[in-house]
Amino acid sequence: MKSHLRLAFLAGLLPIAATATDSRDIYRDFVRFRSQHLGADRAFDLTTHGFLSQLVDDPTAFYTELSGTPLITNEIWWSLFLDGIPGDPALASRSALEALKWQSGLSKARPGIDVLIDDNAIATYGNREAAANARKAGVDPDIFLKAADMNGTMKTVAAGYAVALQIVRDQMKAYQPADYARRAIRPDVLDRYMKQTHPDRITEYDERYLQDILRYEIGRNGSATDAGSRHALPAAYRVARTAAAYADRAGYISSRSYCVVNEPAAWLPRNAEEWQYSQPLCFIAATDRAVQSWYRHELRREKAALHQRGHAASSPVMHLIGTVLALVDVVSFVEVVEAVVAEDLASAGAIDEAGAEFASNRSTRLACRINR
Repeated sequence: MKSHLRLAFLAGLLPIAATATDSRDIYRDFVRFRSQHLGADRAFDLTTHGFLSQLVDDPTAFYTELSGTPLITNEIWWSLFLDGIPGDPALASRSALEALKWQSGLSKARPGIDVLIDDNAIATYGNREAAANARKAGVDPDIFLKAADMNGTMKTVAAGYAVALQIVRDQMKAYQPADYARRAIRPDVLDRYMKQTHPDRITEYDERYLQDILRYEIGRNGSATDAGSRHALPAAYRVARTAAAYADRAGYISSRSYCVVNEPAAWLPRNAEEWQYSQPLCFIAATDRAVQSWYRHELRREKAALHQRGHAASSPVMHLIGTVLALVDVVSFVEVVEAVVAEDLASAGAIDEAGAEFASNRSTRLACRINR
């Protein structure tokens, strides 16, 4: 891929301007505000666990709910932050909390509560749970099914390609054809992939193009805007949710039900300490972060299976796993986003050089840790 392609991605994949509070990249706004009012040493002092603890009672619980009294709302600067959001303060607070919940991976995929599905969606995606997870990930049925056809039982890989293909389609809908070239939007890649009937005939160029798109979106870790001008989940959560949809569609060996309507079965573990390696969750009732945790284990299991089959490290599928999907495996959300925000603030002169160095070094160091 040409080196100038990343610059085109930067121009082409930025979210469309949003007007509603719930479609803002709220955490970036939140960090910028803290840096201006508290200084860089305070603005960037939260770890992911520390930040999530201000929103939910137990960040490690798979099925946690937003706290009835989030600690973040007791901070003096929270009211000042809300002053910058137009409208009723109470509504602004609820909207901001919902946006933070969505962006930080604390929302769920319960049909009729978090996601709207109908009988047609259930039939198309395979079952109720698969439809809810795929809809939450924002993946169209034809893309969902095609990626599965092209990648067989490798649901973690299929999920990566499905989300990448969906990003291309959404960008095609969001921009005029005259803008495609300068924004590195390639309709021909989407068209060839969707028409392909033999996985081994997908070209390396097309695979690498889709991988580059996905790598950028996961690394950016923001809420990209979809074709309907709604903010989609951060890409890492979209990939995990899509893989969960494939798992739900395929079914499970166990005869025990993982979900009771929209809630996890009573016998299921509630956190990582109780969880057995690679055990499925009741995905629709689990938070996006919990689904991401399952995805990380599933990715490692599928990677080990590929090694046993003799796949070379240089093969396209191993390249996807090793250089793109592995990004889902790093510390997510807060640390990664802060590294981006620190760079933005320094470029704009909003924080001094010392503050920028402090924030960037801290965030980059934390973002490089693996979230086990």
